[in-house]
Amino acid sequence: MSDIHIGNGAAYSWFLPPYPDEVSAMFNQVANDSNVEELVLLGDLFDLWLYPLDVVPWTVAQIVEKYPSITQALRQCVHNKPHVYYMTGNHDMGVGIADLEPFSAGGNGIHLVTPDWYNAKYQNQRHLEHGHGVDMFNAQDKSRDTIGGYSLGFFITRLVATAEDQSKVWRLLKELLQAFGAAHHAMGTAAMDVSLKGSFFVEAIITLLEKLAEVDDETRIRFSDPSLDNKYTVGDVKKHYGSLYDTWFERYPDPTEFVDTMLVGFLSTGLDWYGKKLLSRANGPKVVVMGHTHHGESEDGY
Repeated sequence: MSDIHIGNGAAYSWFLPPYPDEVSAMFNQVANDSNVEELVLLGDLFDLWLYPLDVVPWTVAQIVEKYPSITQALRQCVHNKPHVYYMTGNHDMGVGIADLEPFSAGGNGIHLVTPDWYNAKYQNQRHLEHGHGVDMFNAQDKSRDTIGGYSLGFFITRLVATAEDQSKVWRLLKELLQAFGAAHHAMGTAAMDVSLKGSFFVEAIITLLEKLAEVDDETRIRFSDPSLDNKYTVGDVKKHYGSLYDTWFERYPDPTEFVDTMLVGFLSTGLDWYGKKLLSRANGPKVVVMGHTHHGESEDGY
């Protein structure tokens, strides 16, 4: 199960009725299905990102308290099933073992695992991961050019949640990135020598989102971490993440793949290239399962 995005239920949230009741029913069905031996929560179970800039993002503890029926249903899954695994996505990247303790039951708990660990266990059988690891904006950013270790996608999502019309913002952002992608693809390796690189790339994205969200460089950002709360502005985001473009270009020098990583979260086929690559490996998995793009089953085996 992937991308349930359990949040605080506010109007800007993606987790609105009837989803809470449907998710409770879904977990209860899994808990009582004798054919199910393993449950994998494949990322973005909780949404710790989709909150307007002036709202402190909810913690897992707050979300658990708000939805007792979901908590109890998932706890029943843990009690009844021999294996319940959790791989984090981007919207729940910060989830730790302590956050999952409320779901423990019958001496069992949810096992927080990495894709590498899980896929090594089922080598040559199946490959599971959320999918954000090949997403330029949402992969964990390990550079020193971040704010609080967050990926740029966190701030993009916060700005989108601040805007009145989220669908419009996603559409215009997609169009901007497709234009960047087309320019990069046309120039190929020469792209690094022009103004697309570095901070200009990030500044163009954030400036567009500022206009759509009706905020400016001085707008302060609320964080659930007290050490970060109200310490940074939208303008500060523009000053960081300048290494993003360069880092991903170095990682994916092929122009087509580079553009693929840029558009992962904006196309229904955004992870197709990656799924096909996994399936084509010698002695690779027979099936690939990912989430992240919020689209259903592919006809290509993943």
